[in-house]
Order: sequence, then C-alpha cells, then structure tokens
Amino acid sequence: MVQQPVSDAELSVLKVLWELRSGTVSEVRTRFNKQHGRELAYNTLLTFLRRLEQKGAVRVDKAREPYVYRAAQKERSTLRERVQRFVDTVFDGRVDDLILHLLEDDSISEADVTRLQKKLEAAGRGRGRPGARS
Repeated sequence: MVQQPVSDAELSVLKVLWELRSGTVSEVRTRFNKQHGRELAYNTLLTFLRRLEQKGAVRVDKAREPYVYRAAQKERSTLRERVQRFVDTVFDGRVDDLILHLLEDDSISEADVTRLQKKLEAAGRGRGRPGARS
C-alpha cells in the first residue's frame, strides 16, 4: 500500500504506467504528452517518477539503462484509496451521500443509473441482503 498520498499530477503519471505496464522516462513522457496534448518536460516527469518511487507507488529497475519504471500498486487499489479519501473529505465518510449527490446531478445518464442499479442488486445478493428496492 502507498504510505503517502499521491498527488493529482502523480496519479496522471501512474495512469500512464498502468497502461504501459512499464516504461522508461522517454516512453512514459511520449505517452503522457500524447494523452494530455501538452509537453511535459523530461526533468519534470523524472521528478514525478522519483517522488512516486519514494512514496512506494513506483518501482524502478536500475539494472540497465535507461531505467525502467513500473507501478508498484494495482490501479484498482490506488483508485479505491483515492475515492475513499474523497468520500471522507467531501462527504464526511458517507458513501450514500456521494451516491445520492451523483443521482441528483443532471450529468448522470440513464445508462449510468441502470449500471448502478445492477451493481447495487449484485452487492445486495453478495452480502446476503435482498436485491435493490423499487
């Protein structure tokens, strides 16, 4: 588990590493710049990667040059941690308030609502509770 929180900028670098599985600074930079439509300087990216390594979020293979970086933590667990921190900070730990907020938001689509209903029904069955209520 990552000991220190990962910043938003660091998370954007991690996302590139998850996609690539591993990469040199140049490979990560090329993909990052393509995805974000802007030029991130080589040294800036290297700083992010070093910080991520210090935080335990990235491992670096220094056995050869150029060094190869890979994410040390799975995407799912990192995102789960970030979401939990968001819920704790913004909604005082109340997941139901987050869900209700999203449901009341005009930007959520019917497809999203249907998908959420299916997930809630499956979660209810998996926990020994009755399915979703009407």
